[in-house]
Amino acid sequence: MRILFISGEVAPFSEKSELASVVRSLPESLHESGKFETRIMMPRYGTVSERRNRLHEVIRLSGSEITLGDHTETLRVKVASIPGIRLQVYFMDNDYYFKRKGIFADKQGKLFEDNLERSAFYARAVIRTIRNLGWQPDLIHGFGWLSGLVPYVLRTEFGEDELFKDAKVVYTPDSVDFEAKLNEEKFTNLSLAPHERLIGLEPSEAGQAFADAVLLAPGDEGADGVPAFSGDKESEMDEAVAVYESILSSVPA
Repeated sequence: MRILFISGEVAPFSEKSELASVVRSLPESLHESGKFETRIMMPRYGTVSERRNRLHEVIRLSGSEITLGDHTETLRVKVASIPGIRLQVYFMDNDYYFKRKGIFADKQGKLFEDNLERSAFYARAVIRTIRNLGWQPDLIHGFGWLSGLVPYVLRTEFGEDELFKDAKVVYTPDSVDFEAKLNEEKFTNLSLAPHERLIGLEPSEAGQAFADAVLLAPGDEGADGVPAFSGDKESEMDEAVAVYESILSSVPA
């Protein structure tokens, strides 16, 4: 099974939160089992040291132009390996959206006004990169607020793409609110396909609405019957695989 992990967290090079810890350990556990082929994508935030993590640019994957409304940015893709295992992490790199001292807020704690735009850029960036790789995932697992628009963009803009049309999508939200909700104006500004179901939602809510299954982070409480990571590292892989196999076999998760 081929699984693409899309993280909005600082993982896998940091474990500052329980969700980041899952993003760091789960792909590795699946990869080392020998039953899964996994890849990870994440933003190259300004807090990620290029030198310390030995990032290098992948020229053949870089250069995609991504347009949001009347604004176009060029994507660079860099890669690094998790120490100790042969598992690559692809970094979506763009100075305009990601080269900042903070992740979602400045040093004073003020949220960046373009966080919603950053989420839309990131969704297209990871999907375009997988297309350029020519790597067909069976399942895509998105983590965190920044990855929240991935399920929707996959189902609309890339819904008929041969690489993705049979892929299932799992989403794990983080329990934060970045005060950035979608409205009719945002559909135009972000070049998103309009959908009434999205109005009033922020990316984490959109991710839950359009994914095939939701798998909550450790400690998060959702509706009855929604599976969640227990926080037990030894059970983590089995908990994820149960959800993956459920939707891949068309049985509701």
